[in-house]
Amino acid sequence: MYLAHFNLNQEPFSIAPDPSFLYLSDGHREALAHLHYGFAHGGFVMVTGEVGTGKTTLLRNLVKQTPEDLDVAFVLNPRLTVKELLQTVCDELGIPYDPDKNTSIKQYIDRLNAHLLRTHQQGRSTVLIIDEAQNLSPAVLEQIRLLTNLETDERKLLRIILLGQPELGEMLARQELRQLAQRITARYHLGALSREDCMAYISHRLTHAGGNPQLFTPKAMNALFRISKGIPRLINVVADRSLLGAYVKGESRVTHGIVDRAALEILPPQSKKPLYIAVGVFALLSAGIALAYLAGSRGATEPAGPSLAGEILRPVEQPVQAAPEPEPTAAPAPANPGFADISRPEGTSSYISQRQAYASVFARWGANYSNAANTQVPCNYAPAVDLQCLSRKGGWSDVERLNLPAVLELWDRQPEPYYGAIVAKDANGYILSIAGIERRVTPRDLRDAWFGNFVVLWQTPPRYPGNLRQDDRHSTVRWLREQMIRLTALPIESSDEQRFDSALADAVKLFQEQEGLVADGIVGPETWIRIHHRLGLDGPTLIG
Repeated sequence: MYLAHFNLNQEPFSIAPDPSFLYLSDGHREALAHLHYGFAHGGFVMVTGEVGTGKTTLLRNLVKQTPEDLDVAFVLNPRLTVKELLQTVCDELGIPYDPDKNTSIKQYIDRLNAHLLRTHQQGRSTVLIIDEAQNLSPAVLEQIRLLTNLETDERKLLRIILLGQPELGEMLARQELRQLAQRITARYHLGALSREDCMAYISHRLTHAGGNPQLFTPKAMNALFRISKGIPRLINVVADRSLLGAYVKGESRVTHGIVDRAALEILPPQSKKPLYIAVGVFALLSAGIALAYLAGSRGATEPAGPSLAGEILRPVEQPVQAAPEPEPTAAPAPANPGFADISRPEGTSSYISQRQAYASVFARWGANYSNAANTQVPCNYAPAVDLQCLSRKGGWSDVERLNLPAVLELWDRQPEPYYGAIVAKDANGYILSIAGIERRVTPRDLRDAWFGNFVVLWQTPPRYPGNLRQDDRHSTVRWLREQMIRLTALPIESSDEQRFDSALADAVKLFQEQEGLVADGIVGPETWIRIHHRLGLDGPTLIG
């Protein structure tokens, strides 16, 4: 929206971890050197840093420089059991296993060891990278330590890089994890930017986007440093909002007053929480406010005023357009889908690619979303066909765990995402539909384009009321009780079948424990989904 106003080629402060925008402060150079060391040597390397300091961006930069003889297994979401971790590593490295077979931990390790020995004989090396490693459980950390025992007489077969928040260092200080801590051959803590680096960072990103490096006045840069405390992601969010504010006011440069106002709208001054805790919220608000202003300026019901705030809209739930765009039509799938071309469709807007991805997922449920009105938001249309949307951010194991066709948010070097739909899996890989064209992919193919955001559609129970919990009263409770009796074999009949009593809550908790869910007794989307799967009700699944 403000690109032409400031003569920019692309958004300079996007929060996507684009390696091309990487600014190397002294601290970032040191962290990158440690990551390079982890690529070249056996054992463990650990890099920690506060939220938003640029760890993932460094990692993406490193992955793009992967040597030809190096295989990389990338674990984005480490909230896994030991078995799920080993399955994820096997998936990343292309090691086959039967997901329906009750494979033991030892069998997974044997397969991994055989694969590593084979690639070693071929002159190849393997590195396992685990992001957000502070979320690993002690049991999984211990299993990761044991993986470093896979070795030949000359060297380790698996190199491991752990990235995480400072809590990771605290975890490894525990007595029960001392063996793992002793195996870390290099560790580094990435801090925030200094005042000088903050100013250089802002100028670097503006220059890379084709703009004036002095677009922010010196006082505005000082204000950004004061507000962000030198945290790059927070700099991006506040700077992006500030550019929007300057555009709304018709200013050619960003002043400290505009920066202060943008920060106030993001984080009220009375808030006493550390700024970095709110970074994730800021990122969503930053994207939402830009879409809201654009929607208002193109004919919203209420005219957009000069306020910088505006209405907050989510890209997934609100089309932004001056007039209806042509109805997306699914192109016929080729007879023999190709492999791994996941590039953005030429000439297709982010909005249209999103609608086409949703149309592919709705089609798997037998619903013709392409016939819905152009203004119908996908997730608003879903209840009309007894479906609901569930948005998640995680790793490939999370997509597989939900086991439903999913819309993926994909990124390239452009400032807005495009979308694809994972609709099924066959013997040769997953089927990814982009702009109606299907192709086979593996999770590794998606590594540089997908950063964990996805949406699944799931089928609601009869007269779906939303989440259910103890002491709720609703007609759907009777249906839930009948299913829990079938699935848990517990005697939970009641004289008041529409009341969610303690016996039903206990049955729900037992079912959640059996399914590896959080056993809180609350029947939310993931519990509804798992009930649907276990009952074998009609509907698509991703795997089997």
